[in-house]
Amino acid sequence: MRRHYLKVGDKSLVGGVAVEGIPSCTHHGTALTFLGAQVVCPACGTTGRIVPKGPRWPDNMMGKEVALEGDLCACRCYPHPVMLASQDTMFQSFEPHELAEMGSASNGGPLKKEPLGDFDERVRVIDRDGRPLSGVPFHIKTKSGAVHKGVTDSEGYCPRVYTTNIEDLNIAIAYKAVERWSA
Repeated sequence: MRRHYLKVGDKSLVGGVAVEGIPSCTHHGTALTFLGAQVVCPACGTTGRIVPKGPRWPDNMMGKEVALEGDLCACRCYPHPVMLASQDTMFQSFEPHELAEMGSASNGGPLKKEPLGDFDERVRVIDRDGRPLSGVPFHIKTKSGAVHKGVTDSEGYCPRVYTTNIEDLNIAIAYKAVERWSA
């Protein structure tokens, strides 16, 4: 499986345009973009941010995590639109066994996991009207220090968090979650 790097000017499925990049990290003269970068979305009329979705290798460039094709634009569109790469020569590559080790299936989707503890919680993010919000960035930290981060699924759920004991969870969503990813 390959995931291509995104760069300034790349678009979402609804025409949103990535407008921020890492000036010193380029592909054929155009700056690569990063998680948290702004995307101007004409579909909803807002400026969203790129949030991660799917497997990725740690790839810190100038203190920023690069954005990949398949990541989402967290704007007011529902569901959040997928970002598309305009190039196909710079990418991260994954073998099936590597994806499995990352908790992903061969298509990059999540693997079904066996329970990892006696206690579990599953967080769901909804709007004021009770509708689930998909593609919302989350950061969950257990009292014992385990960190879970990503974006909510199509039904607004974060992955189930398992613990061996009863523990409080420290949960951040949206921009607060993105801030914690790079902290």
